[in-house]
Amino acid sequence: MKTNNFGFTLIELLAAVLIIAILTSIALPQYRRSVQRAEAMEAMVNLKALFDSAKRYRAANSTAPTKLNGLDISFFDADNDTNSTFNMGKYQYTFDSNKISACRGDENSSYCFTMYYKHDTLGRDAMTCTSQGSGKYSWLCEAIAYDAICGASGSCGTEYNMSKE
Repeated sequence: MKTNNFGFTLIELLAAVLIIAILTSIALPQYRRSVQRAEAMEAMVNLKALFDSAKRYRAANSTAPTKLNGLDISFFDADNDTNSTFNMGKYQYTFDSNKISACRGDENSSYCFTMYYKHDTLGRDAMTCTSQGSGKYSWLCEAIAYDAICGASGSCGTEYNMSKE
């Protein structure tokens, strides 16, 4: 009696699973970084649009805006428009008298994109990225910024220039 054995042996299946596991362990961290970078770019675009609207508000009213309400821009996923701080997506946006920030993270690791009406060191409108902690976001500012911002003492910290010029 002739038997036809079709299929894979246990060793062949284990080898295939091992190869897939190795490829996944290499690809997954890169995928997560790509997702984080895409989310950061979205926050930068939203912050830039918000900042441009705030500059128009300042020109018309001679004062910086303190909330989203009253600006000539709206975001469908902003959780409120009447406070100086609101959440949109994974970021928390904050209005200040001389800047607007978009921050993400927790107490161990975080980063903020900040648009200044006039930056202390750069002396002009500028976008910066500031990272705190050494956790999962510490690489992001350095990866997408142009250069580190050094203060008057010459020491460069965790603040990076995002503005071309």
